Amino acid sequence: MPRNINIQKIRLPKEGSIEEDINYLCKSLGYFSNRDKNETAGKIFRIIVQRGVVEDEGVKSEEIAEELGLTRGAIVHHLNSFIQSGIVIKEKNSYRLRSQSLRKSLEEVRADIERIFKEMIRIAEEVDENLGYFYR
Repeated sequence: MPRNINIQKIRLPKEGSIEEDINYLCKSLGYFSNRDKNETAGKIFRIIVQRGVVEDEGVKSEEIAEELGLTRGAIVHHLNSFIQSGIVIKEKNSYRLRSQSLRKSLEEVRADIERIFKEMIRIAEEVDENLGYFYR
């Protein structure tokens, strides 16, 4: 599956607020857009982080929609963004972090990025060699 990973450098949150920490992660991963005035992505991600790891079966989109008072379509839109970036997976109509913790999930996304860059650099070296470009 193609990955769509968007990393943004933003100001660190104040310590002591899980809500702000999760919003920081969502903003850093590009999940908030100008259209997301109610920070719906953060609310959904918070549910996934808090319940999707503890509950072996993850969280269903219908449950999230009911909890937040939103349509299932709006929820699935954001969940698909999380899936595309590789931090969330879908199993048996439920969503959860791709690993047993948020940190481990982020480490696995970082490993994905490193694998992608390794391949890109290998191809770039071939292009440079074919064009006669040299790198010291």
